[in-house]
Amino acid sequence: MLAVVKTQPEPGIEILDMPEPTLTQDDQVLLEVGACGICGSDLHFYEWAPHARDEITLPRILGHEVAGTVLEVGRAVTQFKPGDRVVTETWGGCGRCYYCRLGLFNHCIYQTRIGQKAEGGMAPYVIVPDISLYKIPSHMNFDEAAVVEPVGVALHGLERMDLKPGDSVVVIGPGPIGILAAMLADRSGADQVIVLGLAVDRRRLELVSQMGYTVIVTDEDDAVGAVRERTNGRGADLVLDVSGGPGTFSLALDLVRRGGQIGIVGLSPEAPFNPTTLALKEVTVYGSYRRQPSTWYRAINLVSSRKIDVRPLITHQAPVARAEEAFETLLRREGIKALITPN
Repeated sequence: MLAVVKTQPEPGIEILDMPEPTLTQDDQVLLEVGACGICGSDLHFYEWAPHARDEITLPRILGHEVAGTVLEVGRAVTQFKPGDRVVTETWGGCGRCYYCRLGLFNHCIYQTRIGQKAEGGMAPYVIVPDISLYKIPSHMNFDEAAVVEPVGVALHGLERMDLKPGDSVVVIGPGPIGILAAMLADRSGADQVIVLGLAVDRRRLELVSQMGYTVIVTDEDDAVGAVRERTNGRGADLVLDVSGGPGTFSLALDLVRRGGQIGIVGLSPEAPFNPTTLALKEVTVYGSYRRQPSTWYRAINLVSSRKIDVRPLITHQAPVARAEEAFETLLRREGIKALITPN
């Protein structure tokens, strides 16, 4: 089978003929892939970014934003059967370690991590543990289902915070998760949603503007002044940083009002900030990492009902054989969400 494989500790990917996977454990499920999204982490693996190198073992089939159909199940699998349509979690919490027993499944110390530590879904077939799977409705197509995972990332970021109807929300970063976070904040009753991006993000910001959200170009405009102007001089009630850019936490501290909240979703390189500002403004900071199982059910409901319509975000689609074109398109910031399909 043709697959998108990261083979070398250097920039790039390869399209290789790989053996089809077979079940080796009783709790495993074999999926026929319908669609697999390219995540920001996949782009980091493609570029071989320094902060991503410890997150993957090579060689590795990439891809963790997977939707597909169950083909075969292991002997211990009782919740799924061939023909079920599913989406899959990235890591597969064990359910038994310290963090899983606390209910912090996203911090499981025995994470499977398909597309990183186990073979991923940019291929016709992929194997995942049954604990990672969630069924999707029959009317939900695989393209939309492949975006449920990033919806869950954005949703969990907001779940961690205390968003109240009427709050002002700033989202730093107009990538897929940032746009989804803006949509979720809007649907949750935010009074206004402001999205910050760079001049190189102009195409993405145009879509954000068309959705009805305020756009600020941070390397052209006075972002802090513009936010304060729109919030009666106070600053935003909530600031969600999904950009993963250097210095964005310091910017979030300047944007948020006194007593406000900051959510950190993007994984940024280490950068200085002034802790005195954090103390003087009495800001509450929430870290957010991946999702919880409960997040998946809500994300599936939101996408399947199209209360969160992910279709405008799916700007590119390519078969495995042309996956490199899709990666390069996203790296040029010419698209928002690209999907890889087997054919």
